[in-house]
Amino acid sequence: MNADERPRRTVHARQRLGWALASLALLTTLAASAADKDPTLTVGLIVAGSVEKVVEDWRPFTDALAKELQIPVKVLASKNYADISGALMEGRVQLAWINNRLAIDLVESDRATVFAQMVRLDGSRGYRSVLFARKDGPIQSLADVLGRPGVYSFGSGDKKSTSGYLVPNYYVFAKNKIEPQKHFKQIMHANHLDNFLAVADGRVDLATNNTEELPRYQADFPDKLARIRVVWESPLIPNDPILYRKDLPAATQQRIRKFFTAYGRTDAEKATLKAINGLSGFRASYNYQLRPVVDLELFQMLTTAMDGKANSPERFQSVMDGLTKRAARLDTVLNATRLDGP
Repeated sequence: MNADERPRRTVHARQRLGWALASLALLTTLAASAADKDPTLTVGLIVAGSVEKVVEDWRPFTDALAKELQIPVKVLASKNYADISGALMEGRVQLAWINNRLAIDLVESDRATVFAQMVRLDGSRGYRSVLFARKDGPIQSLADVLGRPGVYSFGSGDKKSTSGYLVPNYYVFAKNKIEPQKHFKQIMHANHLDNFLAVADGRVDLATNNTEELPRYQADFPDKLARIRVVWESPLIPNDPILYRKDLPAATQQRIRKFFTAYGRTDAEKATLKAINGLSGFRASYNYQLRPVVDLELFQMLTTAMDGKANSPERFQSVMDGLTKRAARLDTVLNATRLDGP
């Protein structure tokens, strides 16, 4: 190769490299553009019993939603509530039915907002946490549970469950200065259906549940429900919220809100809502519906901090500072969408 050819080859090599890089950039842009244009909406559903049944019960609703929005609608359902909240947080799910406690994390992170709330067939906007025991068992009242440490086994809910964990932990145990881990001879964590069956079949002495599950048990397991005694019932908990991600286009958000609040006018739609979760419809709602559960969670954290104040004053002050900041932050996000309130 002579001296004159080297510069020309170098220029040609640089040109080819430049063209390759330009082509790669173009392909990347086109791929990103195609991904941005993916119109699929994924709906996340929490499941207390059978995943397959929940998906099937919701199918007429999600099919109608797809028709209304003129885009494909997929469903992601899981017994692990954190799977759904995590998917909504990460953008793999754009709209979800989730419980109040996990909804707090989602609105606090500014990823999602509450736009609707379930309404029961009787028109109620809330439900209650309960404790189940067998009718023919030794537990006849809550006093029997509180007065006999180390005797009974306990079926607790998922630690992210409002009615299965947060509410009974506060009202039953924290207020009576009881640590469940020390009070029960055995603790098992499961979903509502599994806890119900465990009590009915005599595998645990006591378990958490909630009143919104009772009609389903009456329909599917009447013989087992007949073996159950409710030994404690909580104050009213707001019905579960429906959330969507804040980065959905405003027009899509508006159409989704309108669809949810209008659904339930025909006989077929009413039958679908009843099958979903004993519902009569959905009402417009806002982040502020989470206020009672937020107060409960913050108060429980405060109670725990107060109990440890004598052992570590420095730690207590640090926790209090964190709680004060979090309470202020939550006040902001809860009131931001309140409007006239739910």
